[in-house]
Amino acid sequence: MSVRMVGSRTETVDYESGEGTGTASVLVVQTLPAFAVDGAADARPLSRAAQRLVTYLALRDRPVRRAEVAHALWADSSEEHGAASLRTTLWRIGRVHRDLVQATAERLSLSDTAAVDVQAASSLARSLASAGAELPDDSEPVIGLLSTDLLPDWYDDWLFVFRERWRQLRLHALECLAGRLGEAGRFSEAIDAALTAVDAEPLRESAHRCLIRVHLLEGNRGEAVRAYRALAELLHTELGVRPSQGVRALLA
Repeated sequence: MSVRMVGSRTETVDYESGEGTGTASVLVVQTLPAFAVDGAADARPLSRAAQRLVTYLALRDRPVRRAEVAHALWADSSEEHGAASLRTTLWRIGRVHRDLVQATAERLSLSDTAAVDVQAASSLARSLASAGAELPDDSEPVIGLLSTDLLPDWYDDWLFVFRERWRQLRLHALECLAGRLGEAGRFSEAIDAALTAVDAEPLRESAHRCLIRVHLLEGNRGEAVRAYRALAELLHTELGVRPSQGVRALLA
């Protein structure tokens, strides 16, 4: 797995090139933060319906029944119209990226030669929560990746669960990364990770707790107190509550 910059954003990719193996070229489906398909000789864009279908299959990450796909993507249509729209969309995808989707009479899935950035990013995020996992030599691109939302400009109802799952995973990974970097004495990077989590979800108390802990690890009690007061004011203003006992105990 590698993390690399694409334009102004960061993505993670985990795949074999297939060179010298006789396999098809890898297509990388990008969803963080915008949709794209990289690696194809034909650069023609996919239609909106085709993008939604490819994304649905990419996020499911398993073969899905045709009827389920049609119902999710064309929920306001009749069963017959949804099935027809699905067939048309598959045909259009095949004209642009022949090897992107595998279709049988009953099920659909992405090709084995397709890699999905959010799946690789999720694997990376999970690894960061493991105490025995190696810390990245350069945390900046990793933090950049974990600050990225999943297709924030899409408003499809079926996308909500996938977007929320990625949001929770990346926030947890940022908190774990901040703690592990702090314990390793990499305080600037640790503070960056913690602040990224706070910025993503200002009312997430565990993110503020990570930031306070890093300041204390570095010996900056004044910074820790300032971060605590900012949290206390925010919680009082927005929710009318105090920080939890666990956060208060950090400064006891």
